[in-house]
Amino acid sequence: MRVWGGWLFALAWGQVAFYIEPVRYLTLEGQPYLELFLGVDATSVHYKAMPGKGYTAEVDFSLILRNAVDEPIYADKFRFLLPTLADTADPQRRQIYADIRRLRLPPGTYLLEVEAQDPHQLPKPQKVKALTQFEVTSGGESFGYSDLLYAKSIRPASGQGYERHGLAIEPWISNGFLIDPDTLFVYGEVYHVDSLTSDPYYLRLRLLDAQRAEAVAGYSFTKKPRRPGAFEAFFFQLPLQKLPSGIYLTQIELCRNDGEVLATWYRRFTLFSSREPLVEGSESEYDAQYGFAEKELDELLGGMVHLATPVEKSFMQALSGLVEKKRFFVAFWKKRQGQPGAISFKEFLQRFTYAKQHFKSSLRPGWRTDRGRVFIQYGPPNDMQFFYNEPDKYPYQIWTYNQVGSQSQVIFVFYDPDLITGEYPLLHSNRIGELQNRNWRAFLLRARAASTGETERYQRFGSGGAFLFRDDQTIGFTRDDR
Repeated sequence: MRVWGGWLFALAWGQVAFYIEPVRYLTLEGQPYLELFLGVDATSVHYKAMPGKGYTAEVDFSLILRNAVDEPIYADKFRFLLPTLADTADPQRRQIYADIRRLRLPPGTYLLEVEAQDPHQLPKPQKVKALTQFEVTSGGESFGYSDLLYAKSIRPASGQGYERHGLAIEPWISNGFLIDPDTLFVYGEVYHVDSLTSDPYYLRLRLLDAQRAEAVAGYSFTKKPRRPGAFEAFFFQLPLQKLPSGIYLTQIELCRNDGEVLATWYRRFTLFSSREPLVEGSESEYDAQYGFAEKELDELLGGMVHLATPVEKSFMQALSGLVEKKRFFVAFWKKRQGQPGAISFKEFLQRFTYAKQHFKSSLRPGWRTDRGRVFIQYGPPNDMQFFYNEPDKYPYQIWTYNQVGSQSQVIFVFYDPDLITGEYPLLHSNRIGELQNRNWRAFLLRARAASTGETERYQRFGSGGAFLFRDDQTIGFTRDDR
């Protein structure tokens, strides 16, 4: 029997699951460097019995770091040994274990390739590859901030484990995927606030619903004002027990004492919560209210993924049989009745039908393309501009929304890099939580793309595979570059 509102998280593909989190910092002298976290999900590896020593597991890693002109500047191969367990049912197996290394890098754009293999995987080991792209900015004596690091706990340093500036930190290395957390700690650093202002300042954290671009009520926290200096390490503690599943942003604001916001930066996380209230739907309700045939129902369920919470998405992957699909469909829309910001089924159907008719490509139906997803999720844009005949540029479209949630003047840029399929993948958006590509104009230049391979790399990087990650660690701006 399935329980709607619960979830099951399992690694059905049998390969090692790992996470990459590059966290950018500055030294006290203003030199940039990177702390690279590699997290291994211990439930995804195979443990081997060692006579008289319990069970051990290991993962072979291969790292290659390339610069903007595709030159390898760092490479390493190593075997990561997980802690020995007394037996394979040990609770310690349900954890993510991390390897941490520090890299000094000059300013620039980098592509990190990571391959992982479980040597004990059956029937034979398979390699899993991940790519992540990031930018290292210059330091010096100008204002800057580190990436935000999520942690399970932060306490005074004790000389053991991972520590920074007098704090012992237990990082939450999961690329921002959090399962049933009670508390989330957010750690960060700011540098040379004194170059930004001479007035007292304070730091504020606000939690945003990324799908609606709205602040979550009751989740705003501030630090005491202080005089600006060359360095401050800070952390916030967030209680998450009552939050529903969803995609959220932790927003850090650096404010002058008069309330003016001088700088803002973010980090995203996805929350899976099994504590969501139970919502039930019946087959008879479906037949009376909707009555779609199974083929059409399957398509509608595919479009509903764009509106679903993480728990709902997980549950949808496990649906089997027409009766389960009908019950889920009814529960999905019943749950949204009367919710602020939630669209009705009638409005969803209009968006879905339009996307199906107008945004199809030779590869997939319209509701599965990037344009279809954006149209279903955010509705019709207020303005669409089409640029199909600009010299030396790929055809592209710019969609503008006057308002999405609390965010105004939101744009989405789609382009046609192959000139054949009509797919028009998303290239850039200023929407909080969406793909942001500061160099999107360069990707439109056909001559540049052909000579540098930028377009091909972008397509590999943004193709949506299970182990491909974008540089969404930090999206930020200061008062001067908004």
